[in-house]
Amino acid sequence: MSRLEQVLGCFIVLCGALLFAHSAMSASNPAQRNSCVQCHSKLPASSFYGVKSHSWTGSVHQMHGVTCDKCHGGNPAAAQENQAHIGMLGSSDPHSTIYFKNIPATCGKCHGAEFYKFTQSVHYQMLESTGKGPECVTCHGSMVTKVLRPDDMVAVCARCHNERMAIAPYVPQKAKAVLLLLGESKALLADQERLHPAPRSAGTAQSLDEAGIALHNAKLDWHKFDLDAITKYLLEFYDTVEKLPRAPASH
Repeated sequence: MSRLEQVLGCFIVLCGALLFAHSAMSASNPAQRNSCVQCHSKLPASSFYGVKSHSWTGSVHQMHGVTCDKCHGGNPAAAQENQAHIGMLGSSDPHSTIYFKNIPATCGKCHGAEFYKFTQSVHYQMLESTGKGPECVTCHGSMVTKVLRPDDMVAVCARCHNERMAIAPYVPQKAKAVLLLLGESKALLADQERLHPAPRSAGTAQSLDEAGIALHNAKLDWHKFDLDAITKYLLEFYDTVEKLPRAPASH
């Protein structure tokens, strides 16, 4: 075999490998073959639908393969616009998956535990009975989901919980205090896990597991908006952390 034939042979093999890799990546990435994403991503960012698509790009939903159709419906396999939009309903339609009263159930398709806790809250009961309660988007947004910081939480809660409306006006500041404590607890658990690296004794491992469970329960109960119940879980968390052996002093 001549030198030229060897080079050509290597080039063909390399091209084949690259094509295979591209196909594998496309198969593993739903957005690559999703007509909703492909079409809406070409819309100008200044347009209503364009800004929604551009906001989704780079979001946690995109990173987890949650494409437009998962919330809005439609047919992401259809190339034609009229076919792709079959079954979609606007947010003002009570039958739509993105109608404000239906949003919790739509989010609950993936976030089941959080949805279950939310259905146990007074806020959910108000949303169902009067349509005036908050829902997931109120705190987390939609395309670019977020977790509210303590000061942002005050501003959101104060929309209803204020002196003018006379609806438990103390709630915003109490929610801020509990959220700060929740954040400090999360940081403390991370510190304790670093101070007690594996392999751990059975007692240490059990205490860390129990602390993690108490913290997880507190985070889940946030969606019930029962601040006293969250505080109770956090007290359990601190009691469990107290059982951990003290780290040896460094010299």
